[in-house]
Amino acid sequence: MENLSSVIEYTNVKKTATIGDIRSLCKQAMINHYRAVCVNSGFVRYCLEEFKSNRDIVIVSTAGFPGGGGSFKAKIYEAISAAEEGAREIDFMINVGLLKERKDKEVREEIRHVVRNTKGLAQCKIIIEAPLLTQEEIVRVSQMAVEEGADYIKTASGFDGPTTVDMVKLIRKTVGKNCKIKAAGGIRDAKTVEEMIRAGADTIGTSTLIKFDEE
Repeated sequence: MENLSSVIEYTNVKKTATIGDIRSLCKQAMINHYRAVCVNSGFVRYCLEEFKSNRDIVIVSTAGFPGGGGSFKAKIYEAISAAEEGAREIDFMINVGLLKERKDKEVREEIRHVVRNTKGLAQCKIIIEAPLLTQEEIVRVSQMAVEEGADYIKTASGFDGPTTVDMVKLIRKTVGKNCKIKAAGGIRDAKTVEEMIRAGADTIGTSTLIKFDEE
């Protein structure tokens, strides 16, 4: 498998993250030729400063993260604001409780509005928090995300359990080639990265500095 470093979205979304930590994250992403960095929305501008001479690395921002239970308008505004500041992709957390209560209309509305309001500014990754879902719920929300035009389905925030290969396979089976998949949550070594890519993931979110053999 070639060029695994190019699928890595190097992540720091810790509550204790400092500006120095984020600058270090960006430097390591450049050194290791990662595809992207993923940070909370308040740090987008610092990533932009670090990447002044390197526009190849994508800045990914979170919105409604990690809980997803914030107000609809606030979550959408955070996504728009981050995109306007320079994030090229948005990891948007759905309201998992509404999904479990089968409030599909409300979940679908969130997805539709974040996709439409960031169109032309940033791509949207819809975080479904698969470790908390049944197989039926994974299929149902994945179908909604595709139907509403999401660019990616992101498996998990990393705060509520690990992503498994079977979860990625189920999402891929559900969406086919109509949507990309970002696998995240508990991915800490090159072997697991390979397994996730083989299962159908397109990109990998990890807070671990993973080194790959010379390609």
